[in-house]
Amino acid sequence: MKFKNYLILLFLFIAAFVNAQTIEIKGTVTNSKDKQPIFGANIVVKNSKKGVTTDVDGNFNIKVNPNDVLVFTNVGFTLKEIKIEKSQFLNVSLIEEANKLEEVVINVGYGTQKKKNVTSAISTVKSDAFDDRPLYNVAQALQGNASGVNVVQPSGKPGVALDIRIRGLSSIQSGNNPLFVIDGVQTYSSDGLNTDDILDIQILKDATSTAIYGVNGSAGVVLITTKKGKANKNTFSFNSYYGSSEIVKNIAILNPDQYKSLMAEISPTYVSDATNPLYAGINTDWTKKVFQTGQDQNYNLSYAGGTEKIKAFVSLGYQDTQGIVKPSNFSRLSGRINLDVEATTWLKAHVGMNLINTELNNTSDNNSANQGGVILSALTTPAFLPIYADDLVGGAVAGGQLPGQFAANPTASLENPVSFQSRQEDINGIRYLGNLSFDVTLLKNLIWKPSSSIDMSRNVYQYFVDSYRSNYGRNNNSTDITTRGIGREHTASYSNRNLENTLNYSIKSENHDLNLLVGNSIQKERYDQLKIEGTGFDPLLRKLDISKMMYTDPKASDTIATEKNYVSYFGRATYNYKGKYIANGVVRATGASQLAANNKWGVFPGVSAAWIISNENFLKNNSTVSELKLRLGWGQTGNISGVGPYSSYGLLGDDGGNLLNYINTDLSWETTTDINIGIDLGMIDNRIRLTADAFQKTTTDLINTIYIEGAAYVYNAGKMENTGLELALNTVNFKGDFNWNTNFNITFIKNKVLEMGLQPIEYAGYQNVNRLEKGQPLGNFYGYVVDRVNPATGILEYKDVNGDGAITPQDRTIIGNAMSDYYFGFTNTFSYKGLSLDVLFTGVQGNEVFNASRVDLEGMQNSKNQSVAVLDRWTTAGQITDIPKARDATATLASDRFIEDGSYVRLKAVTLGYSFNKMFWGINSLKLYATGQNLATWTNYSGFDPEVNSSSSNNGKAQGIDYGTYPQVRTFIFGLKAGF
Repeated sequence: MKFKNYLILLFLFIAAFVNAQTIEIKGTVTNSKDKQPIFGANIVVKNSKKGVTTDVDGNFNIKVNPNDVLVFTNVGFTLKEIKIEKSQFLNVSLIEEANKLEEVVINVGYGTQKKKNVTSAISTVKSDAFDDRPLYNVAQALQGNASGVNVVQPSGKPGVALDIRIRGLSSIQSGNNPLFVIDGVQTYSSDGLNTDDILDIQILKDATSTAIYGVNGSAGVVLITTKKGKANKNTFSFNSYYGSSEIVKNIAILNPDQYKSLMAEISPTYVSDATNPLYAGINTDWTKKVFQTGQDQNYNLSYAGGTEKIKAFVSLGYQDTQGIVKPSNFSRLSGRINLDVEATTWLKAHVGMNLINTELNNTSDNNSANQGGVILSALTTPAFLPIYADDLVGGAVAGGQLPGQFAANPTASLENPVSFQSRQEDINGIRYLGNLSFDVTLLKNLIWKPSSSIDMSRNVYQYFVDSYRSNYGRNNNSTDITTRGIGREHTASYSNRNLENTLNYSIKSENHDLNLLVGNSIQKERYDQLKIEGTGFDPLLRKLDISKMMYTDPKASDTIATEKNYVSYFGRATYNYKGKYIANGVVRATGASQLAANNKWGVFPGVSAAWIISNENFLKNNSTVSELKLRLGWGQTGNISGVGPYSSYGLLGDDGGNLLNYINTDLSWETTTDINIGIDLGMIDNRIRLTADAFQKTTTDLINTIYIEGAAYVYNAGKMENTGLELALNTVNFKGDFNWNTNFNITFIKNKVLEMGLQPIEYAGYQNVNRLEKGQPLGNFYGYVVDRVNPATGILEYKDVNGDGAITPQDRTIIGNAMSDYYFGFTNTFSYKGLSLDVLFTGVQGNEVFNASRVDLEGMQNSKNQSVAVLDRWTTAGQITDIPKARDATATLASDRFIEDGSYVRLKAVTLGYSFNKMFWGINSLKLYATGQNLATWTNYSGFDPEVNSSSSNNGKAQGIDYGTYPQVRTFIFGLKAGF
C-alpha cells in the first residue's frame, strides 16, 4: 500500500516538474512605422516546427520552455529573435524590410486578407485622406479618393444625401447606391455616421468580392471599419474645427430699370404694377436677403486603450453646419463604444454600439418659385417688392394687408423667397447601430463566429406654413379658417435585424494555404409610418403643433406597416499555393419574401484568381519590380430593391400595402454579371504603384413597372451594360525629411441599354427630358434642336428633324447626355518635418447638364425677373441674336438651348497643417491645421455649379438636371487635433 502511494507521489512530482518547464507567452506584433497590428505573422520556436500565427489584431499565444528562442517573421519585415526566460506579455515591433511588399491587411466579405493576396477589385481609403476636411457624410470622404467610385453631391445644402455610384448604374428602377457594412452591420445608408470614428474604408467593386453579400451587392459594397482600442496604450484625443462657408458664384439678374424695360415688352400691366406708388423707392436685393455666410463647427472627444483582456474605444462627437440659405441647417450628436474582450483563450467577444441624433432644417430647392423653390425665387422675384407689407408706402393697410404679413405680389400669386424660408420643414432623427459577435475557437484553426446586428431609426418629419403671414398659408385669404395653415407630421420607424453564423477553417503549410468559410444569415426589415396632415391653425402659431390642428385630411393621413424577410446561405474558399497562385470562389443563395414562391431564391456565385508573378524565381529578386500581380474574376449579384414588400400578393408596399396591383408569379431577381481583369504593379521598392482594372457589368432581368388603367404591373425585362477602365497610380516622389506622395485615379466608363421591356421608350425628369431606349445609354436628354432666332420675327425656330415640313413632337431627338466619359481624383501630399500640405483635385469630363433654371430665368413669359442673358433678346427686325423675343410661347420647350457642358475640374480641398514635436501640459501630440474646400472650379457651365442633380434618386432614370439647385459652397475651417 505504501509503495503504491509512493508511485502516486512520484507521478505527481514528475507531472508538476514537466508543467513547470512549460510557460505561456502572449503578445502583440505590430509594425515599427505606425504601430499597426500585423496579421498572419509567424512565431516559431527556433530549431523546431512548433509555432503559431497572429490574428487580425496582431495577437498571439504560445507555450514554450524556458530558454527557448522565439523567431518572429513576416513577409516584408526583418526577422526578429527573442529569448524566453519566464512567462510574460511581449510587444514585438517588426521593422519593414526594403525591396519587399508592405503587408497590409484589408477587410473582405466576412473576413480579412493580406492585400497582396487579394484576387478582386478592391480600393482602400484611409482616414488620413479625409480627416482634416469638413465632412458630414461618408460619401464625401470617398469623392476623388478611389477609382471606380463616382460621388455626386446634388446640392450644397447641409445634410443632403449624396449619390454614390460604383462602376456606374446597374439598374433603372432598383437601387444604385451601395450596401454599407459598418463593423459588420449591414445597412443601406451611412447617413449620420461620424467620419472622425472611421479608421479605413474598403470599396468592393466587382462581383467576385460582392457576391458573398448577395442581396443588393450589384451596386457595390462599402466596408467601413471604425477605430478600436489597443492593449497597454491609453490615449485620449480631442479634435475640433470651426469655420465659415460662402456662396462661390452668383447669377446676375436685371436691375429695376432693365426689368421695367422687359416688362413693357411682355405686358403693360406689369409695368403699371412695378411703378405703383405703393412701391416707390423700394429696391430689394433678394440675393442678399437670401444668401448669408454659413458656419461649420465640429467637436470630437475619444478614448482608446485597454489591457490584454479588454480593449475599448469610446467617442463623443458633435457637428453643426449652418447653411448659406436659411433655414438650412444640419446638426449631429453621436456616441460610439467599441469593446473587444478576450474572455478565455478560446472565446473573444466584440461589441459595437453607435447612437446618432440628427436634426435637419430644410430649405426648399430644386423647384421653381411656383412650387416654393427658394433659390429660383431669390433670382426671379421682382426688386420693387418689399419683404413685408409693413414696408409699403403707407404701410400694410395701404396694400390691403395686415401688419407682419409678407407683401403680396400684385402681378402673380407668388410668394417671395423670405416667405418660403419662413416655412418649417424639419427632420429630427435618432439612429442606433449595434452589433455583438463572438470568436469561438472550436478546434485548432476552426473558428465559429455567431453575430447579431441591428440598424434602427426613428425620424419625425414636420412641415408647417402658418395661417397668417403668407398668402399660401391664408389659402388666398379664405374666410373659412379651417382651411388656413398647413401642417404635416410623418413619423417613420425602421429596423433592419440580421443574425449570422460563420465557420472559418484554415490550413497552412510551407507551400499550401487553404481557407474555408461557410455561413448563414437571417434578416428582417420592418418599416412603419404614421402620417397626419391637415389645416386650420391659430394665426399666432409659428411652429407645428399637431394638437392644434382643426381639420385632418383623411386622404393624406394614414398608417403604413411593411416587412421584408431574407434567408441566406453562403460560402467562400481561398487557396494559395507557394504565395504565387491564388484561387478564390464564393457563392450565396438568398430567399426573399417579396417574390412569389417559385422564384424566391437566387444563387449568386463568383470565382477569381491571381498570379503573383513577382514571386516567381525570374522576378523574385528584381531590383526594379517590387510587385507584379495579374487578377481575373467573374461573378454575379442580385438586386430586388425595386420590388415592393408585397408584390407577390399584388400589393405595393410603398403605398401602405393597400393598393391593388397585377400579380406576377414570374417576378424574379435582377441579376448583374461582372467580369474583371486587373493588374497590380509595384516598382522601385513599391515607391511607384499602379493598379489597372478593366470590367464589364451586364444586368439582366431588369425590374420594371408599367401602369395599366391605374394599376401597376412589376415585371422583369431588359438588359443593360457598363464597361470601363480604372487606373490608380500612387507614387512616393521624395522620401526623407521632405516627403512628397502623389495619388491619382481615373475611371473611364460607358453605359448602354441593350434591351427594353414592355415600354420600348421611357421618359423621366423635368419636362420628360430624360429618355431611355434600346441601344442608347442612360441619361440621354431628349428635345428639340434650335435652328435660329428668326431675324424678322424674333421667334425661336426649331429644326424639322424628320423632314415632314412641320415642327411637331416627332422632331425631338437626342440632344445630350448626363453621363460622363471619365472622372478623376488627384492628390498631392507634402511634408517637411512638422509641416504638411495636402492638395486634392477632382474632376468630371464629357457630361452635359440640362439647365432647367434658365427656363425660368430666360423664358420671358411673365412678371418674373430674368437673368442678364435676356439683355441680348431680339427687339427689332433684322437683329441677329440667339435669344428670342419676349413672350415667345415656344421658347421654353425642352431643347438643346438649355443643354450645357457640365465638365469641370475642381480644387476640392487644400489643407495646411503643423504637428508639434515638443509636447507640453501632458499633451502627447498636437496638430494645428487650416483647410479650404471647393476653392476653385474651372468649368464652362453658366449655373451656380455643374455638380447637380435636381431629380436625384436612387434609380437611374432621371439625371443631370439643374432646376434651382442649392449652390455648392466654399468653406474655410481652422482645426486642431490633440492627444493626451
